[in-house]
Amino acid sequence: MANTVNITQLMAEFGTFLGQNENDIRRALLQGTESMNFMTTVKQNDDFRAAQATIGNITQGFQKSWTPKGTPAFTPIHIGHRRHKFDVEIYPDEVYGSWLGFLADESKTRDQWPFTKYILYQMLIQQAAQDRELNLIAKGQYADPVAGTAQATGLSMDGFLTVLKALKADGTNKVNWAKNNVAITAANAFTQIEQFADIVVGPYRSIPMNVFCSQENFTYYVRKKRDLHGNVMDYGKFGNAVIDGTNLTLQPLPSMIGSDILFATPKANFIRLIKSNDGASTPQIEAQKRQVFMFADWYENVGFAIQEAIFAFVPDPGSASN
Repeated sequence: MANTVNITQLMAEFGTFLGQNENDIRRALLQGTESMNFMTTVKQNDDFRAAQATIGNITQGFQKSWTPKGTPAFTPIHIGHRRHKFDVEIYPDEVYGSWLGFLADESKTRDQWPFTKYILYQMLIQQAAQDRELNLIAKGQYADPVAGTAQATGLSMDGFLTVLKALKADGTNKVNWAKNNVAITAANAFTQIEQFADIVVGPYRSIPMNVFCSQENFTYYVRKKRDLHGNVMDYGKFGNAVIDGTNLTLQPLPSMIGSDILFATPKANFIRLIKSNDGASTPQIEAQKRQVFMFADWYENVGFAIQEAIFAFVPDPGSASN
């Protein structure tokens, strides 16, 4: 059997596959990454701006006179739609060995090999998910595309760490900031994180929330907690990341690797915005001689709804990795 792929058969198979699985493919392209599981997904065609304010105490004793009381605390953060895409050129014969191994257990004749499923799910959608998790949703820094030039991955949206750094640099926001700018280390991680938890006050203190961090700082914290309290009866198994005396749990995110930023916010305030139709086109395929061209696009952006519900430690530039 020759190590070549029949492009005509491939195109026919791809067309059938797309027709039968269009909705599943679009959902797979825009499925939430690991970090996105901690966000609230909002589906709407317009840009997002929070529409519900928080307010202080309003109850008072009755009297006939008009005595207004209560000041809304409501500073919405605008989240606009961002559009992403992939344009990929593939020579199918060059990945012959890879996909043959992937399908080794399938007793199908050559014209029935689901090559298209392999290319789409294992090569493209899986890579797009990795790009979104590691390069976009946290660390992305938006830049306008240059006409006719493939843009570097990570520039098609601002990630949530970029949003937090911009808010701190602005200096006029209502975010609840930690004052300490000492870099987090293996030696001080336990103290640093407990001090961060102390800035969560008022009604938010009773709301269970995650404190998001990098995997490195999560490891520093649980190991120091083990060293300090591991011999205490019933203290909990190793890896216990509940911050004592609070409703907060330390939660590492793959998207935050290498960052010293810490932040907490209710899940309802941590937003992932997509279009109301799931925001993704169905991947398409074209062929020219021995080459295959595959492409798709989708809308996705992340951010926060209101500033007052964000608690964050963002080190000053130069004081720690951010």
